[in-house]
Amino acid sequence: MPKTRAARLALLCAIIYIAGMGISNLLIYRVFNVSYNNADFAETLLPFIALLALGSLCAFTALREQLPAPQRPRRYRLFLVVFTPVVGMTLYYWGTHGEPTVSFATPLVATALIGFAEEMMFRRVLYVGLLQEPRGTQIQGALLGSAAVFSLLHSVNILGGLPLPNMLAQLVTTFVAGLFYALMYDYTKSIGLMITLHFLWDYLIFSGAATKIPVFSAVITVLNIAEFIIVVVLLTKRWKQGNLSGAQSI
Repeated sequence: MPKTRAARLALLCAIIYIAGMGISNLLIYRVFNVSYNNADFAETLLPFIALLALGSLCAFTALREQLPAPQRPRRYRLFLVVFTPVVGMTLYYWGTHGEPTVSFATPLVATALIGFAEEMMFRRVLYVGLLQEPRGTQIQGALLGSAAVFSLLHSVNILGGLPLPNMLAQLVTTFVAGLFYALMYDYTKSIGLMITLHFLWDYLIFSGAATKIPVFSAVITVLNIAEFIIVVVLLTKRWKQGNLSGAQSI
């Protein structure tokens, strides 16, 4: 259990967010009869994720004074390794498959809201909140804790009809993703960049771009491997530096 008030409040907000997502998935699956893997899931999720995005913004606004953003020097090189190809694939997909229809716009809006809601809640609120813990524990606690809670968020997808094996696989991949996003937020000091990356990454998946353009699936696999390598490199560097207080930059 976090010791500081800021960390406890941040964790509470994240838990409420997860509960809200769980209720949303359950309603979509049981009431609207749309499963997680259904093509209409993003459209049905839209009003629910809009409310969760608003909740994330309210949580940040309420806790802003207690959650100062990291102030160390900004870095971009490792971030661009993943960000650049994601932007390139998105622009190519828009140029070759874009059309002024509701069906094309819906996943765009939905994933933009997801990127905003999740990055604000799990990086800007939870990760920064856990950084307020006593010296000597906050960096590991913030990285591992925020990644674990972000992974837990995806466990509620089972309430939306996602099969158990798929959900368990998501727990692993989203834990690594949670570490990557937290490290990259700490690395770039830009929540805007993290929102954009998260949004575009989810968009390539939910829009069907990765299946409509087969090479995208291969590129995304390579980028997943790159994310894992970056996580290992940065975590190893932190541990070697003994940078527990976050006083040095990565």
